[in-house]
Amino acid sequence: MSAAPAPGGSSPPHGDDDGPPLDFAHLARQTDGDAVLQRELLILFDRQSRDLLAQSADRSAPSRRRADAAHKLKGSALAVGAAAVARAAAAVETALAGQADGGSGLEQGLAALAEAVAAARGAIAQLRD
Repeated sequence: MSAAPAPGGSSPPHGDDDGPPLDFAHLARQTDGDAVLQRELLILFDRQSRDLLAQSADRSAPSRRRADAAHKLKGSALAVGAAAVARAAAAVETALAGQADGGSGLEQGLAALAEAVAAARGAIAQLRD
């Protein structure tokens, strides 16, 4: 994986109006421009986002545990500039908070979260090329 583009550099393509899956300028600010740290954070986010998404979607787990996973994913996303992931994770966290089971809003939120995570992970994969 190469280092993230410098602020103002090109971003991987995306398919929505919410902006790029990853905000590399934000990531550069978070890491004080340290390309090695940026790479490490993106690798960690790539792995964590997959695992935390699975935990959030696990219908056999208690709602509180699922909400906690969504909350962790939101924090990780904010750290690397994955704003769409953070918004979707926050919506899932809210939908799960205090619920015994989820409804259609939760299912839509999980679908949006899965899509946002896939886009962010795809952007990270493109950096490896």
